[in-house]
Amino acid sequence: MLHDAMEAGDGFATFDCESEEAFLAAAQEYGVVFPHRDADERGITYLRERPGLGPERGVGFTKGPLLPHTDRPAAKVPPRVLLLWCRSSSVDGGEATVLRGTDVAASLGERNPDALKAYCEDDAAIFRTGGEEMVSPIFRMVDGAVAEVRLRFDPYVYFAPNAARALPALERAFEETEIAFSLAPGKGYAIRNDLWFHGRRAYSGNREMLRIMIGSSHASSRNAGPGTR
Repeated sequence: MLHDAMEAGDGFATFDCESEEAFLAAAQEYGVVFPHRDADERGITYLRERPGLGPERGVGFTKGPLLPHTDRPAAKVPPRVLLLWCRSSSVDGGEATVLRGTDVAASLGERNPDALKAYCEDDAAIFRTGGEEMVSPIFRMVDGAVAEVRLRFDPYVYFAPNAARALPALERAFEETEIAFSLAPGKGYAIRNDLWFHGRRAYSGNREMLRIMIGSSHASSRNAGPGTR
């Protein structure tokens, strides 16, 4: 079902999972776990407030809101799928937010075509993380359709002048296309990292999400031709 939703469906699905072990097993059965600096040796990142990390901690380890983004945009080949599972929920707030890239682009194109054009330019943004750097459009279009999205808001992202001026239009498009939902313990969701943006609203309490990144599905890897990734 996970493979069908990610590879044949629209790239978004919710699921139930009874334990952390079952969550990891499902991820490993589906595809190749993508490593991350904040993950443990199995590839699981625990997204919860971690004040002990000091001022360098990412927003994901606070109780603040996470703006719509994709994961690892500075990587030449980012993770294809994200799996997020709720171990403990928030007292207030903390809703997950997801936005289909096609919907965001359509909203921009209808209300501000110049803004969409700016975000489709090859040098719309420079993403940097550690030793990685990627110059990329926010929306990569193929034959007029969204083929890939990349975005992140942090001190190491640089927008081209036209893209920077269009940020208010992008924010309005996010507001118009956002889907928000709460997650109870044991609930999770899977999302195509190349087709959807995702985020989180601010929260109180001890909300904890577990995240696993998938680099490729087993089925995709088996069917890949020479030179494909």
